[in-house]
Amino acid sequence: MKILDATAGTRSIWYQKNLPFVTFMDKRKVNLKSSHPIGKQRLYRINPNVVSEWKDAPFPDNYFDMVVFDPPHLIWKNNKKECSLDKQYGYFMESNYKHILGEGILKLFSILKPEGIFIFKWCESSKPLEDILPLFPYQPLFGTRTGQENKNHWILFIKYRMEKELEIR
Repeated sequence: MKILDATAGTRSIWYQKNLPFVTFMDKRKVNLKSSHPIGKQRLYRINPNVVSEWKDAPFPDNYFDMVVFDPPHLIWKNNKKECSLDKQYGYFMESNYKHILGEGILKLFSILKPEGIFIFKWCESSKPLEDILPLFPYQPLFGTRTGQENKNHWILFIKYRMEKELEIR
């Protein structure tokens, strides 16, 4: 089993943060300080196994059994505001977020094995899920909403063989 967390960040979704069959990838390797409104500071350690942006993932096609993808969900117009969420999770610009996300999704599906599992998380803080789903080459299998306002979506896709491929078998 080979799993890729394509946007690992601080590995916050993982209960076990050092599994030998999971590759944690992020475009940054850094320690960040974030201030809290009531004066507390937090240290965020981003220490991936592989330093790369997900749209440029340095792996061959059909390599991973599972890919986990939790891209930035903040989308700014021209006047970006500075906030601690930007530093911790990243952001997109309104002018090109669909292009960048679409490129990355296709790249991650290419390195996923046939019949591999793709887990996608999206928060609807800036854009609704219905704007993002058309970027996927497959239909979602199932998913659920989480969070206080039900804005977080966890969705499962399977990279299945296309009908023509199945007919050949």
